[in-house]
Amino acid sequence: MCGDGANDVGALKAAHAGISLSTADASIASPFTSRTPTIECVPTIIREGRAALVTSFGVVKYMVAYSLTQFLTVIMLYTIGNNLTDYEFLFIDLGLITLLVLLFSRTESYPYLDPKPPRTKLISWRPLFSLIGHLSICAGFQAFTFEFVKRQPWYEPFEFNTDKIYVSHINTAIFLQSTFQYIWESIVFSRGAPYRRSIFSNWLFLLSIVLTFGFSLLLLFVPVKPLYNFFELRFIPDIKFKLIILAMAMLNFVVMFVFEEYVIENDNISFKRAPLSSTSRNERSRIGTHHLHIENILRLTPDWPPILATPSEEEKPPEHVLVNENKRNNQTTTNEFF
Repeated sequence: MCGDGANDVGALKAAHAGISLSTADASIASPFTSRTPTIECVPTIIREGRAALVTSFGVVKYMVAYSLTQFLTVIMLYTIGNNLTDYEFLFIDLGLITLLVLLFSRTESYPYLDPKPPRTKLISWRPLFSLIGHLSICAGFQAFTFEFVKRQPWYEPFEFNTDKIYVSHINTAIFLQSTFQYIWESIVFSRGAPYRRSIFSNWLFLLSIVLTFGFSLLLLFVPVKPLYNFFELRFIPDIKFKLIILAMAMLNFVVMFVFEEYVIENDNISFKRAPLSSTSRNERSRIGTHHLHIENILRLTPDWPPILATPSEEEKPPEHVLVNENKRNNQTTTNEFF
């Protein structure tokens, strides 16, 4: 609803999106105010609203996925009496998640308005299936790392202790594997076109991804003693094992991206029940362009729609009839006079 006067206040307040075209009375009740008194701001409002909706869904999914991924890591380490250290938790929660999620929403809206609106249901099969799928993918790669590190000749089993000392090879391997997964989840859930720009336009978010990825590589390949002591990590002597961890991390990203892009966001996959009177593909395509056909008819018919006469005009006789009656009255008056 667009309005510029005090008489539009009620409609602006009740509308889904009220836009005031003036800074006077209408702007009090309207959530949006246009600096220019025209309706050219309506597409901008729609684009920004769609981008905000998609961003909100992505942030919610990312926070849930990060919590479940960390839960998997902890549960897996609990099976041998191990756990993440306090500073490992601090790095994940503060250094990775907080930085990425704060910059996640800085991506601007897409410059063009797409004909199809975004999905508006957060509790539906697509978001839930997306979270379950990504959780399963992360669980599979963590389980592989969990078992793979045990088969290495330099592996030393963890000995349970009551002093909460969790330094071990398996703790280090699982922690380094999971740090890459948190970064991948932020990329996968940061949707681009047709509602938001690409993540390459959000240079702060892109820079945070590069920094966190580079720091994870540093922890994996360069055993800096102060960092390893701070995080309570165990030195891994095999460079081949480190390369395998990196290769598994890259494969993890590819699987997550393909699953989200070609399964979750695929419009051809739907569990909605088909209508009873289903139409063929050609008929559905004609229905989709029916408004264009009507628009062409209106453009080729300039005298449509016909203007109907009002009741008062229908009772009034035509103009030529009034002229004939006036002539007849004049002739009658002249004959009576002579």
